[in-house]
Amino acid sequence: MALFFDQKWFTDRLNDMGRTPNDLAEAIGMPLIELAAVWKDQRELSVDEVRGMALFLKAPAEEVASRAGVSTPIPSEPGEAGVAGSDLAPVLERLDEMAHRLDRLERAVGDIKALLLDTRLNGDEKDN
Repeated sequence: MALFFDQKWFTDRLNDMGRTPNDLAEAIGMPLIELAAVWKDQRELSVDEVRGMALFLKAPAEEVASRAGVSTPIPSEPGEAGVAGSDLAPVLERLDEMAHRLDRLERAVGDIKALLLDTRLNGDEKDN
């Protein structure tokens, strides 16, 4: 398993297919800026994103997860025999999705706070 996101593998794979990171981002429904964060090892992939990338790149999900970094979850098929905790897989997947949503919401709240502070500061300057 890769310790860090293997940019070269993903880039080479896209180049071999004649595709771009933008094509990949669109295919998996991820904003390009989010994919750039993944590429720079600043954001982890969810199980669904690993599955989507695997389909797009025509590669096994295990390979995509492995190349994406040490903490990237490896998708399993629901109810897959022999998988420890497979009965919890849907719950864990949902929790993973919720964690990513919360991250996006926290970033949005931070952006809103910054805009409000900037608006206040600019308003105070105009009053003086």
